Amino acid sequence: MIDVIPRRNSLSPGLLGQRKPLGVVGGMGSLATAKFLEVLARKSRVERDQDHIPFICLSVPNIPDRSQAISIGSDAPLLHILERAYWLEKAGCGAIAIPCNTAHLWATEIKQALSVTLIDMVEITRQAIEDSRGSEAHNLRSISLGTSASMQNGLYARPNENAFGKQFFRSLTKLQHEAIKIIADVKSGNITDAQDNLTRLVHAARSFDPDKIILACSELSAICGDIADDNDIVDPINILADACIDWWAAERQTSGHVG
Repeated sequence: MIDVIPRRNSLSPGLLGQRKPLGVVGGMGSLATAKFLEVLARKSRVERDQDHIPFICLSVPNIPDRSQAISIGSDAPLLHILERAYWLEKAGCGAIAIPCNTAHLWATEIKQALSVTLIDMVEITRQAIEDSRGSEAHNLRSISLGTSASMQNGLYARPNENAFGKQFFRSLTKLQHEAIKIIADVKSGNITDAQDNLTRLVHAARSFDPDKIILACSELSAICGDIADDNDIVDPINILADACIDWWAAERQTSGHVG
């Protein structure tokens, strides 16, 4: 028998260790959050449970719809996101990750409000694309598939008529409609139809011969399967997981931790 551990009002240093864990603002949506955590675990490539990245995930999903709010000029989701991020800060997290693309339309405001690092999924995805293209990055022809807010506000890139031609712009509304329907199906649990429709949507986007197709909604990342392995597909959830692993490795070196 062991003595009962006394209850505390806050997380103890003994529980967290000397290094601050990653904080994850989840619930946007729940399956997308679960996908990110799965990818983070798979990519960590460690041999023992004890070597995985410690994280605190706060998945309280009653955050107003991000895309809808942006369409009417509301910042209501931002207030909810910051409330959760502050909670994670207070819990002792050393950096914050938000596995939701559309939420990053408020990335500047979130960074200004936090006292710890926001691992900016959009910023690091843009950088990863540039790094992969080298000198050709400035002439990149990319298509983003995501929420109406992310596509209409050019979250990753705003395609221009000179790059894709008039036929693409005549089809853009249909591409947006199909992406929004797939996202809604994922959120409601209609996964089989969503996966079939995503395959068709990617095929339709490829008909315009883009250099890159960006899965600009984490619901799409959650169901993309082997599509994410294709050379022309960019999955920000994968890139965010890599960046979180890099952050943790840098923290290890800073703290002088060995083993």
